[in-house]
Amino acid sequence: MKKLVHTADLHLGAKLHEKDRLDEQTRLLDWLCGVLARERPDALVLAGDLFDVYYPPSGVQRVWYDFLARVRGEGLAGSVVAVAGNHDSPSALGCSGRVLGLIGAHLLAGDTRADEEAFAVDCADGGRMGFAAIPFLREGLLRTEGGGDAARGFAAHASAAVAAARGLAGESGPVVAVAHCTARGAALSAATSERGRRWGATGGVDAVGLEGFAGADYVALGHLHIPQTVGGRDAVRYAGSPLAMSFAEAGGAKKGVCVAEFDGGGGAAPRVRVVEAPVYRALKAFSGTREEILAAASAWKPEGGGWASVSVTGGDGSFEETCEAVRAVLEANGAELACNTDDRRRGGVGGAAAGGESVETMRAVTPLSLAMERLSEEHLSGEELEEYGKMLEEIGAGEETGDAR
Repeated sequence: MKKLVHTADLHLGAKLHEKDRLDEQTRLLDWLCGVLARERPDALVLAGDLFDVYYPPSGVQRVWYDFLARVRGEGLAGSVVAVAGNHDSPSALGCSGRVLGLIGAHLLAGDTRADEEAFAVDCADGGRMGFAAIPFLREGLLRTEGGGDAARGFAAHASAAVAAARGLAGESGPVVAVAHCTARGAALSAATSERGRRWGATGGVDAVGLEGFAGADYVALGHLHIPQTVGGRDAVRYAGSPLAMSFAEAGGAKKGVCVAEFDGGGGAAPRVRVVEAPVYRALKAFSGTREEILAAASAWKPEGGGWASVSVTGGDGSFEETCEAVRAVLEANGAELACNTDDRRRGGVGGAAAGGESVETMRAVTPLSLAMERLSEEHLSGEELEEYGKMLEEIGAGEETGDAR
């Protein structure tokens, strides 16, 4: 039997509204090492977005390399297969690729050729497993491969990589396609609006079809944070992010990693199961009036601590005083306030525009009022909104006087 463990979207170094979560991420990797120690897979597959930013701080990089050293040093997985995602720097990751190859880790980053993405790894049962590991690709490359059509280019690129991997794995070896992309028919994460991500743009394509993966026995996808199967196929999966990345994911699908087991040879469908990941700090979103939020926050006692967001949607009183009162209640319960918004501001300019107000009303809308309306949708404190308002007023005054600032 051959086996792999599939995860994605670690986003190491990602913060929750400027709150540091590296401790949670480190503990998650420790948990993953425990899973690997029990499962002893032939390969650990990481389908992109290893880091949250192109050039993560050295402390974040240390967590990543310590994790790889432990996996290989303790023999927790026969091989490591990873691809760069849209949050990863192709050049930064690519620099370490050849060195990592010396310890049995295959890292694909940047605009690679299909034949460069195909390889096979030896398995504990004496057989081989083929991989077509496709990183996040640029539009220019895919348009070139698709005769000007990036979607067709992705399908051709993936198909060529899978075919090359099939040749390397042999008839008895399964082939695994790894890709960081948005697959057509997949459910986009609820985090889209909150984190402001553009979930499409795989080489300039909003979503790609599955036809390029037709020859693969398992498709390990990354990019979307909701764990899910795609196209009704149990073996085409987004592992999802193992850690909830935003409050939009609070109370959503359970997080975890996928384990795929292959009993047959090439062409045989694997058995797939999910190992649920622990929640180290729960996420909770509170909304309502001051009284409603305080009551709900008082009743929330998350085990191990938690992160909270607050949206004041009604009632009177000082927003700042409400936040301070909620913060005190949360801290008494071992939780922390990560962000807050005064959403009583809504229903102003944006609401008027949406409600079909008169031309005279719309003429009263200014660039400053529109900007402030948009900022009110972000998780900013009252002080931050006021500061941004002053900056915008200064910019507007500079434009009126011809002062280039």
